[in-house]
Amino acid sequence: MINYAREHAKDIAEGLEVLPGVNALLDALSSKKNVVVGLVTGNLEEFAWMKMEGLGIRKYFTVPNIGGFGSDHSDRGQLVKIAAERAEKLVPGGFDLRVHVGDTPSDIRAAEFGGALAVGVCTGIFTKEDLLQAGTGSAVILPNLAEVGVFMGVLGIQS
Repeated sequence: MINYAREHAKDIAEGLEVLPGVNALLDALSSKKNVVVGLVTGNLEEFAWMKMEGLGIRKYFTVPNIGGFGSDHSDRGQLVKIAAERAEKLVPGGFDLRVHVGDTPSDIRAAEFGGALAVGVCTGIFTKEDLLQAGTGSAVILPNLAEVGVFMGVLGIQS
């Protein structure tokens, strides 16, 4: 079944869409030598990467592809920690900043639990207020990811 799924990554991603600005943002982030781009999702790891392939965005993630997945743990906050631990193995000396982007209150809480800056985006059903109330007040909330310069500015990265 896994081989079939790999051959049909576009089918696996059917019905999913990349939100406006995500391709440009991932391209900008992945072009920076001091940035590691990983994935945190409740999906099983292999299927998560197949979805990214089917959506045409897997190429933007740091190689080897790293992250935290539903196949690692059931708690999203733990997934943020797992992803960070895996990323730190790629970067001697660690990171100045960890960031977790999401559009749900659970994403905000997971980022904070996992020691990452929470960047909430109002691209789902939750409002700015919903996202702010989910955390401790340190989250940055953006309307969407369409403005690459704004996102990069929040992180202190020149685009």
